[in-house]
Amino acid sequence: MNNLWIRPATEDDAAIITELNDAAFGTPEEAQIVTQLAMDGDSLASLVAHDDRRILGHIQFFRIWVDGADVACGLGPVSAHPDVQGRGIGSGLIRFGLTLMEGAGRSHCFLLGHKDYYPRFGFSAELAAEFGGPWSGPHFMALKLNENGPTSGTLKYPAAFGA
Repeated sequence: MNNLWIRPATEDDAAIITELNDAAFGTPEEAQIVTQLAMDGDSLASLVAHDDRRILGHIQFFRIWVDGADVACGLGPVSAHPDVQGRGIGSGLIRFGLTLMEGAGRSHCFLLGHKDYYPRFGFSAELAAEFGGPWSGPHFMALKLNENGPTSGTLKYPAAFGA
């Protein structure tokens, strides 16, 4: 998609991000997670994709502890406005955000998502299976961002996930 920019979300974007997540997912749960992560100080990055007129996509990255150490991150939710889904906005946000998390020194990125979509970015259920946490199975995936991270451990998610 042409003329699309990615930038950090601001407080002024909060209502639009909520509307976007509600429209993309059809439920308020994802928007509530984003709001709670920000309120609790567990957000590492909240990014928006926008054109000249409006915000078209959003992605959230948050802290995850491995054996008590604040070294990993989680991805989600990621959303694109229903009018522009399938045009690469989500992919662009994911790639940009993962580069940001790698540069910030995060060891791994974990997510719960579509098992046929996220492997294209390098996510693996097999890698995630090495870590104990609130989820497991083919939809729980991980991506190694830095070589110096743990190879296994117990994950702790922020309170926003109720885990």
